[in-house]
Formats: sequence, C-alpha cells, structure tokens
Amino acid sequence: MTKSIVLTVGTTDLEFNPTPAEYDEAQNTILSGDASAAAHNFLMSCVSEGSKDALREMTNENAGAAMQIYGAVLKEYTPKLVISVKK
Repeated sequence: MTKSIVLTVGTTDLEFNPTPAEYDEAQNTILSGDASAAAHNFLMSCVSEGSKDALREMTNENAGAAMQIYGAVLKEYTPKLVISVKK
C-alpha cells in the first residue's frame, strides 16, 4: 500500500509516499530503541524529491520536528482500526 500524504507544516507543503517496507523498517528501529533515527530515516526515505530540501531544513532547524512530522504521517498512513474481542 503506497499512499501519497501531503502535510502542511507552517506554510510549507511536504509530500510523503510511504511504503509497507519503510513502515516496517521504522517500527523495527523503534523496537531496537532508537525512535529518533527511526523517525528521521523513515521521513527521508519516503519524502518526495520536491519536498526533501524543505524537510531537511525543518529537521535541521528544529530538533523535535522529525518526531512530530513522523507522528502526523503515521496517523494518516495507519488509521486506527476498530477492534473488539468477542467473549
């Protein structure tokens, strides 16, 4: 499932095209204890070429930007499911 996601951060639009492989890699990196690297690597791997420079500038200027943007992309990419357990 590849899904184009466009976020507006401040006044800048950023386009991401995450894939299941990129998502899985990020989750595995988080499980190994490096959430910051997972967020950064995931975003840089799935950001469109046209948005890459703007994303790089944002993450260089704001230490928390990658985690916030990563959270917003994941929220859109992996919407919550309604799950219940039958008894």
